[in-house]
Amino acid sequence: MHRIPRYAKCVSIMFLVITLTLVIGTAYANAYEDGNESGNSFPRGDFDFTITASRTLIKIQPSASGSLVIWVKPYCTNSTSFALCDTTVLQTVNLQVSGCPTGSYCSLDRPQVLNPPLYSGSSEFVVYSFSMSTTSVTTVTVTGTDQFGHSHATQFGVILCYC
Repeated sequence: MHRIPRYAKCVSIMFLVITLTLVIGTAYANAYEDGNESGNSFPRGDFDFTITASRTLIKIQPSASGSLVIWVKPYCTNSTSFALCDTTVLQTVNLQVSGCPTGSYCSLDRPQVLNPPLYSGSSEFVVYSFSMSTTSVTTVTVTGTDQFGHSHATQFGVILCYC
């Protein structure tokens, strides 16, 4: 009768364990990747955002200031619920202002808003007027662009008047 040495049994059991670990690990990794590609099993967080202004018009007198709040709200495009978003992604939205009235200075207190997936962020828009250049409404646009290439804008009016 031929006896297999004890160390040979140990080596064959180790090879069996390693082989099973590799097979099961590869199957799990493939399932995870498939879930990420389809967006169903493991949502990767296809984030987008909305941008809105708290008011539609700012009325200010010459040599005065006015303000409103710009709201940036994140959402998951492939989901009806924030619970399915990847909560580790921090969305960065860069804001730019265009259309400031002549004779005025416009600024945002935060030109970059950082949004965790479950919370909206904001920036305060402030306009300072130095002179009375016109009494017509000027349309100001605030455009936001995130790190994923999404871009959205909101518009509101600014009027310099003795009102």
